[in-house]
Amino acid sequence: MTKVAEKIAPPINNNLKSWKSFRGTKALAPGEKPNLTEAPKLGEEIPKADITNQAKALNEASEVKPEQAKPTESPSKSSSSEILSKAANVAKAIAKAPVMPIIVPNDTKKIEAKIADKKTEAPVHFIKKPAVIFIEGFSMFGISNGDGIKDMADNYPGAKRFSWEEHGKIMDEIKKHAPDQPVVLVGHSFGGDTAIEVANELNSPKNGFRAVDLLVSIDAVGMNKTIIPVNVKSNLNYFGEGLIPFVHGDPTVARNTKYTEVTNELRSDMHSKMDDNPEVQFEIFNKINDVLGAHGEEDIFIEISETNQIKDVLEAIKNSL
Repeated sequence: MTKVAEKIAPPINNNLKSWKSFRGTKALAPGEKPNLTEAPKLGEEIPKADITNQAKALNEASEVKPEQAKPTESPSKSSSSEILSKAANVAKAIAKAPVMPIIVPNDTKKIEAKIADKKTEAPVHFIKKPAVIFIEGFSMFGISNGDGIKDMADNYPGAKRFSWEEHGKIMDEIKKHAPDQPVVLVGHSFGGDTAIEVANELNSPKNGFRAVDLLVSIDAVGMNKTIIPVNVKSNLNYFGEGLIPFVHGDPTVARNTKYTEVTNELRSDMHSKMDDNPEVQFEIFNKINDVLGAHGEEDIFIEISETNQIKDVLEAIKNSL
């Protein structure tokens, strides 16, 4: 025989013992359901629920008594009248203000162009002096000792000296000088070959077909030593009369005689001593002097003489101390 399970009353929540009906003041017993039939009908006033004493005190404090209330204007009327009054005052002030003419500058297009210009780099400042460059050759096995090139470079005011391998540095040095300044290249042995290579590189759109006013090749050896490009105005070429072609230079030819003047001079000097020869050095300095003199530069021999005089005076003062 199956037993019917006894109904177990649900556990009583102690928090609900004091719960009151929101529709009346009668408290519900545990398990008791609210009587919905006692709900007020439509139009009837819903009875107020009980509130705590603290809530009553707050309500009384917030209430305004009739004798304390002051009659005020309607907020909407007050705010609208104030806005209209302010608008009228602003309109009167605008009407009384003087009309200022608009001044348009005449060079507005130039100003707009400057503003639109996005270049922020500082302008390049070139050296306003001739680029006079001496290039040493390969100093080994008696091919070149570089003494003659060094001697000329050290005694020529403002000249720079490079090795035959420093092709890039020579190009950078030339580009530092203003395009309207003369360029002079003097090279011995492999340095002469490098001088001709530099002249060929300058003769390009990339380098603006930069002119070389004077190219001096002293017994140049290498692969690119015989043809002088059209951007070279004058070529002074010294070459020896040895039996081995690689050890001695060769005569040079102008690619176009309309633009280039070539002077070939056969020498009996040894290859390594040709740049040391005082006669060769004098001719080179004299040629440089003629080229720079055509550009309004100071006579190089006068400048060297004055420099030597200053050196002598300084040396005499030094010795007297």
